[in-house]
Amino acid sequence: MISYEPVRGMKDYYGEELYKIKVVENAFLKIVKLAGYQEVETPIVEDFQLFALKGGEELRNTMYVFKDKAGREVALRPEFTPSIVRFYLNSLQHLPKPIRLYYLGTVYRYDEPQFGRYREFRQAGIELLGSSNIYSDLEILQILIEIYRELNLINKIRLKINNISLIRKILNKLNISDNLQEHFLHLIDKGKIDEALSLLPNSEYTELITNILSVSNLDISSYNKIKEDLTEKYNLKDLIQDLDRIMLLKNILDNLGVNSYIDLGFVRGLAYYTGLIFEVLHPSVSFSIAGGGRYDNLVELYGGTQTPAIGFAIGVERTALVLEEPNIVKEKQNKIGVIVLSDEAILYAIRIVDKLRSNNYIATINLKSISISKLIPSYAEEGYSFLIFIGKKEYEDKTITLKNLSTKEQVTIKEENLLDYLKQII
Repeated sequence: MISYEPVRGMKDYYGEELYKIKVVENAFLKIVKLAGYQEVETPIVEDFQLFALKGGEELRNTMYVFKDKAGREVALRPEFTPSIVRFYLNSLQHLPKPIRLYYLGTVYRYDEPQFGRYREFRQAGIELLGSSNIYSDLEILQILIEIYRELNLINKIRLKINNISLIRKILNKLNISDNLQEHFLHLIDKGKIDEALSLLPNSEYTELITNILSVSNLDISSYNKIKEDLTEKYNLKDLIQDLDRIMLLKNILDNLGVNSYIDLGFVRGLAYYTGLIFEVLHPSVSFSIAGGGRYDNLVELYGGTQTPAIGFAIGVERTALVLEEPNIVKEKQNKIGVIVLSDEAILYAIRIVDKLRSNNYIATINLKSISISKLIPSYAEEGYSFLIFIGKKEYEDKTITLKNLSTKEQVTIKEENLLDYLKQII
């Protein structure tokens, strides 16, 4: 027999593992629709230059890039945001602002596979284009929080936030070019702080950057110290608004009961962020399970008018990894097997199955060719809660025989009483 494995870094999903993924996706869809966001779909394959234009360093090495049959250099999308911006420029600019969009689909990155990191994975995200108001920052964070509350994870996660504008404005004061800024931030993201700082010229501002990057949990004391330095030591009063903006968001998150902290040394790997950035952390894994930020210059970079924007993406598989058992028991409770004991009862049995499914019960007709004594433990092992037996007598009397696989209790009831009976015991 020829045996094939999935391509390295990709995998098959089935059963409970896939069900958890769908739980995450359904929670995301419920919340973003309630928040007034509209769905958008973009192609998996895009022009490589769409991502190369502002994608950060060593991009080609971390993407699936190839030439199609016409010789065009294309790529499998490594993320959604550039595609959303392209679509906005082509089709949505005329709409009233802000524009609220959501997406759900697979992305591809040629990273070294490891636990929690695959080369094909799902992202569920939103983009809000056309508002620089701090309320838009808050809206994005609130939706993210509501999704994790829907997943019963809000008391487990921690939100790491920063305002990358603070560092970018200081780098601009040092006349650091955009390309060198991206390299600097890339090194910081990789934890190579000394190497990053060595790129900067000797300046009092370099000392300020060093001090800011060292603050991994901004509190009132460190906030006051940085604010004082910006005002009196470095004469950079215009940066205080960036510091105040992130502090205000932190205070709002505190009032919402969300566990969060400000890490001024935190940057994200994507090169286009200009303001608020954030990641969702969970104690059971070493990687972030969601993240996003503000990218006010990206639309303009692609040739459009200056359009502020902000968004986030949830790592669907990563979030599914940290889901707990209470999120996956509901489907098992409603699973019913229907066993037909007489050929003349088949149409009656199909009618019962249809009634169950119409009322949101999972119901299947038995196809196993094994004895009744083996059927019962077989269905119990598969997570079924009940078995319904329908033979000649049940067909003639318009009854069903129902066996509870948990309590072992077995009853015979009238067909018209079936749904009411199930509602009482489930």
